[in-house]
Amino acid sequence: MAQERLRLLAGALAACLALSAHAGGADLKTPQTPWSRLSPQDRRTLAPLQQDWDHLPGYQQKRLMSAARQYPRMRPPQQERFQGRIRDWAAMTPGQRKAARERFEGLRKLPPSKQNELREKWRERKESRSREGERRR
Repeated sequence: MAQERLRLLAGALAACLALSAHAGGADLKTPQTPWSRLSPQDRRTLAPLQQDWDHLPGYQQKRLMSAARQYPRMRPPQQERFQGRIRDWAAMTPGQRKAARERFEGLRKLPPSKQNELREKWRERKESRSREGERRR
């Protein structure tokens, strides 16, 4: 169960990073933005991260703000998935976050063919769990 949750959270991290990849590289000199300077819409979207916000590096804040700006244009299922992933990330311990980052980096270094293979296995498992959940209802 813990392994599965960690894999899911690593996927969440990957999605958040992919969603905001166009925001630029991980510039460690990017200045931080205080929570109070976010727009009301961005604060609503990123609310699960409020407690951690001022401790995040500027480049990470920038990526999250970019994703938050895209949020209103997302379809409802995408918005739900985004919110779930933000909540999951906010609920993780620092050790779990570190493990998720390391897993993501490891997956990112795989050849594209292996990445596609793993993505398909993940989708199949997800669909299988979804069908299983429907049968229980």
